[in-house]
Amino acid sequence: MPGKIVPLALSTLVLMSVGNTVADDGDRAAILALMDKAFYAVGSDDPDDMRAIQLAEGTSISFRQHPDGESGELLMRMSTNEALLADTTEDKLVERWTGDPTVMIRGPIAVVWGEYEFMINGYFSHCGVDSIDLVKVDGDWKIANWMWTVEKKGCPTDPSAVTEQR
Repeated sequence: MPGKIVPLALSTLVLMSVGNTVADDGDRAAILALMDKAFYAVGSDDPDDMRAIQLAEGTSISFRQHPDGESGELLMRMSTNEALLADTTEDKLVERWTGDPTVMIRGPIAVVWGEYEFMINGYFSHCGVDSIDLVKVDGDWKIANWMWTVEKKGCPTDPSAVTEQR
């Protein structure tokens, strides 16, 4: 009898891990589709596009080099997701991944981490890294927290090759 329990237990573990992988693939696709919506919403004139995919109580945090450029000091800007939507602009904004983002999922929480570049009115502005915390609420993934860096050096799009920068 004990000799039969070990193979049965191993088979059960293998089947459980296969089931989790399939579920994660579906969730990964849903999360990446949500990030496509988020990047669209960044450039949208309608703040409701972003409201539909994030938690108002979440946070948005950015880090950028101090304007003097010499001190090495980073400036942090933090607000609630809802408060950030009050910052409106007439500029045309475009954000896009510069590679494949990493997606980690466990149950109802996930993290997306990846490098991006940002364009304003068709011109290169900056690059950086996005780190986005997501939660599954009522079966749908939502952005809880969004953090990013704002960088001008080491970008996949070489800022010196761009005619105009912002």
